[in-house]
Amino acid sequence: MSRGLRARICAATPIICLIVYLAIGFTLHIWHPTWAIFFLILIVPEILGDNSLELIYPLLCGITYVILGITLNLWHPLWIIFLTIPVYYIIFGPMFRKRRKQKNGVEFVEK
Repeated sequence: MSRGLRARICAATPIICLIVYLAIGFTLHIWHPTWAIFFLILIVPEILGDNSLELIYPLLCGITYVILGITLNLWHPLWIIFLTIPVYYIIFGPMFRKRRKQKNGVEFVEK
C-alpha cells in the first residue's frame, strides 16, 4: 500500500467513524457501546504503520480512561486525562516533526 493511500485512509478515519456512529445511533438507538468506534481513529494508523510513535500517548489515555471508568466508575473526573493530550503534543510535537522530516529525507535546520 502506498504512503499516500495510507495517509488518505488515516485522514478519512475520523469522518467515517462519525458517520458510522451517527448512523447506528439514529437508526438502532444504540449510543452507549457504539462510542467505542472512535478508538478506530487511534488504531487504524497503527495497523497501517503510519507514525505509530506519535499515537502511543493518546492511545494510553483512552485505554486508561476506559479501564478506570469501567472498574472504578470514575468517568466524570477522569475526562480531564484527555486534556493532557494537547500538552503532550506541544512538548513532543517538534521532536516528531524533526523525526518525520529526517525520515522523508528532507533536511531539517533547527533555529
